[in-house]
Amino acid sequence: MRLPATRTLLPAILFTALAACSDSSDDNPAPPEPPEPPEPTITYDAEIVWTTFGIPTVLADDWGSLGYGYGYAYAQENFCVAMKEFVRAAGESSRYLGEEGDLSADLVYKLVNDEATMQRIFFDAMPQHVLDVTAGYTAGLNRYLDETGVDNLAEGEEGCRGAEWVRPVESIDVARLMHKAVLVGSSGPLADFTVAAAAPPDTVAAVAPARADFGDSLQRTLATGALDAALDLPEPSAIGSNAYAVGEQASQSDAGVLLGNPHFPWQGPQRWFMSHLQIPGEYDVMGATLHGLPVLTIGFNQNVAWTHTVSTGSRFTFYELTLNPDDPMQYIFDGEIMDLTSQTVSAEVLDESGAVSTVEHTFYLSHFGPIVDLGTVSPLLGGWPNAAGTLLTYRDANLENLRGIPQWIEMGQAEDLGALKTALASIGIPWVNTIAADRYGDAFYGDISANPHVSSAQYEQCIRGTLQTLLTQFGFLTMDGADPDCEWGEGSEPAPGLFTYEELPKLETREYGANANDSYWLPNPRQLLEGFSPVIGAERVPQSLRTRATFAQAEERIAGTDGLGDPGFNVDNVREMLFGARNYTAELVRDDVVSQCEGVDFAPYTGNSDAASQACEVLADWDTRHSIDSLGAHVFYEFWQVMRGTENLWAVPFDPADPVNTPSQLNVTDDAVAEAVRTSLAAAVDRLIEAGIPMDAPWGEVQFDEKNGVRYPIHGGSSSMMFSVITSPLVDGEGYSAIRHGNSYMQAVTWDSSDCPVAFASLSYSQSTDPASDHYADLTEAYSNGEWIDMPYCEADRDAEEVRRETVQE
Repeated sequence: MRLPATRTLLPAILFTALAACSDSSDDNPAPPEPPEPPEPTITYDAEIVWTTFGIPTVLADDWGSLGYGYGYAYAQENFCVAMKEFVRAAGESSRYLGEEGDLSADLVYKLVNDEATMQRIFFDAMPQHVLDVTAGYTAGLNRYLDETGVDNLAEGEEGCRGAEWVRPVESIDVARLMHKAVLVGSSGPLADFTVAAAAPPDTVAAVAPARADFGDSLQRTLATGALDAALDLPEPSAIGSNAYAVGEQASQSDAGVLLGNPHFPWQGPQRWFMSHLQIPGEYDVMGATLHGLPVLTIGFNQNVAWTHTVSTGSRFTFYELTLNPDDPMQYIFDGEIMDLTSQTVSAEVLDESGAVSTVEHTFYLSHFGPIVDLGTVSPLLGGWPNAAGTLLTYRDANLENLRGIPQWIEMGQAEDLGALKTALASIGIPWVNTIAADRYGDAFYGDISANPHVSSAQYEQCIRGTLQTLLTQFGFLTMDGADPDCEWGEGSEPAPGLFTYEELPKLETREYGANANDSYWLPNPRQLLEGFSPVIGAERVPQSLRTRATFAQAEERIAGTDGLGDPGFNVDNVREMLFGARNYTAELVRDDVVSQCEGVDFAPYTGNSDAASQACEVLADWDTRHSIDSLGAHVFYEFWQVMRGTENLWAVPFDPADPVNTPSQLNVTDDAVAEAVRTSLAAAVDRLIEAGIPMDAPWGEVQFDEKNGVRYPIHGGSSSMMFSVITSPLVDGEGYSAIRHGNSYMQAVTWDSSDCPVAFASLSYSQSTDPASDHYADLTEAYSNGEWIDMPYCEADRDAEEVRRETVQE
């Protein structure tokens, strides 16, 4: 049966009507649901886990995030130290840093750290992961600055609260800082001489013949150490280090052992900061780096550990230029006329009235490098031309060298010593030796650093005339700038003009290698390295007493005659070798000194004769150490500062066949030497009484570091005498309380059958420069107490030591 048509259409009509009624009556329709907001773009993402003593572990999945987390963690303790160094590296210290400003340095950094140079040697040359970690690092620093505000930054000697010069950081600031750091042994300290080279005259005036006494006069000036003092280059004995790399033949296990012991400054940007940086499967290194650098430069990973010591290699050479007599802006090279070029820079200066002015300076450059004027050393070396009718210029081995940044990253990625040596081949490390050991029992020492490619033949043939001979004789290689045969050798990419890895001195051993800032010649008494260019270091010469201490105690350790247990090195006894604070020099001479002062009437030598007799008694009873409870260490130190310059000091002369044990035996059979013992002891007593220091004071009461009103006794002593180094002048009324440098970041590393390295470390001056930080003095107290940090490299150890954790994103 079919339904009527009206019944079939009714539902549709009703639906349509209802729908129309509904639409017409809805005056406020519900708005559509808004779209979901896009997920924020996260550029950086890192997790930071702080363990005891303020050591951050930064975990990230990419290099930019790693730098971000590290920069943020570092800034919380030391932002102002890096910020101040960014100001210096940009050539702005005279504008912002008051009495700390250095206009000559500013002008030089305006020259060598300009934007075009940084673009070429950093932004255009570095691999992407280096650019990423640097960009992340600056973002991390800036996050901390944004969160904290300039008016809440650290106070104190290293602080910058409210400072006008605090600003957001850019990658170019970090690049400039890194470049400044590599020039610390060359263009940096040469700044005053480079700026002193004033504009040339319109014509070259006729130069009078050199005075008959030209050579003698110049030699007398140089013999006073005037050039060394004026250059103020970092001496290896000052900003130096000790290190042992032990192979399985000298180890108590099948694994290697490493002791790293830099003697870097206790103030400023050359302090160390400890951290652990991780990108899973790509990078996992724990260790330390200098302030302001975004990568670790000393440290260890699962299989390899390395450290550095300052090397003796030259980082620049002078050249003497023969001027064109018709044009002072030209010189002779290879029989042809060469033009000097010029480049003008400007720097701002804040004067005492608060006014800011702009200073312009024009540098003049040969194809070797900048012209220098040494007139402040001797008038004979000043002027255009100087008294010899010539000019001096120099070439810098580290100028534009930022290769060390990717090189240190590659070293940290090494899975064994072979891979670490491969990483060294780019010759990016600027001025230090490398000492390393691995899990597999291999050990390594090498001066694989930026050394000018000046062959031994060139050293013999290219030093000509009085000026070149004298400057070279007093430590500053100067060659004939007119002879192309005296140019540096070709080297190879990426380090043209430098000795290659294959040409540099190195020791690969299964026994041990060590260095304490003498040359490469003695890395092991049984494996001397010879036949290398003098530009790298000296051979067959007496070693410093610290170097001799380094090897003497190593040989005792191998023999097991030092009272530290069974023969051979382990991670415990190597730490005791450092913190034991033996005075090697005193071990050599103390008994002879006492033999010449016991029972002596000191009245002819000093008005403090009773104190001098007491000092002799104190020395007789002294344990010959600089431990905090040692009695007599300060007496011997002051005595030795006077005594060590005595002529004919040693009865047994130096023997190149026995560099560790010679020279030796204080030559007290020589009446002059015996008399020098008594006069030196009297002088030491007078100095100590002047300073208000009792003869029998414990070393820890005499040498200390004061932080927030607390005095922390500090063990260790002068690098002129011993292995464990702390350096401070004697401050009247206090003692050795102004510590400048010495034991800083120390690490002792070995391996066992587990995947985790067995590592201990210490940081003598603590992680933070902020007096308000919990980590301003905690490690200083630990160092004073002879304690080490058991480094939490593996995850379980880290979590057990965890103090706090934070995820940071941007």
